Amino acid sequence: MIHFIHGTLASLTGDYAVIDCGGVGFKLGISASTGSKLSMKTGKDVLLYTYMAVSEDNISLYGFSDEDELTLFTKLISVSGIGPKAGISILGTLSPDDLRSAVMNNDAKTIATAPGVGLKTAQKLIIELKDKIALGDADIAVAAGPNNSEKLIQVVDTLALYGFPRAKVTEVLKKLDTNLPLEELITRTLRILGKEVGR
Repeated sequence: MIHFIHGTLASLTGDYAVIDCGGVGFKLGISASTGSKLSMKTGKDVLLYTYMAVSEDNISLYGFSDEDELTLFTKLISVSGIGPKAGISILGTLSPDDLRSAVMNNDAKTIATAPGVGLKTAQKLIIELKDKIALGDADIAVAAGPNNSEKLIQVVDTLALYGFPRAKVTEVLKKLDTNLPLEELITRTLRILGKEVGR
């Protein structure tokens, strides 16, 4: 697996970027979001995180400006009926945080605004990814308040290891005093989650 490609951006179109690495040009499919970040970098050094899609009759590389976008892409294409092109289309229409928000809020109409993605596919995506897509740091920061984001991310990561959905943990944290010590936050969050499960 090629994790990233670092080289000179040789050319850029709406759907593809070509990166020159030591005289070899790698053609990567990109989202509109990644394309906009590369728009002023032709002839300059760039780094794209990559995903290699292999089918019976084709091998394609896709490039992403950051690992967050790559992670979401791999989750999107894990949904049956969503291939790499549809995944790129969704990420070109919605930012990672907007996509997470749409999934968490069951907003299929927003996801369906991506070209080539119908309402039924968007609804299926929400069902399959609801508990797999983590809220971004920006969403956690809303719950955390000033200077507590790192601590809340630790709480979310810890409880996710025990099978609690990240979205649910974050919702509980929004109701708690985030200035509490880490261990106390974990204990109180578990207590509330336990009561909700027991209902």
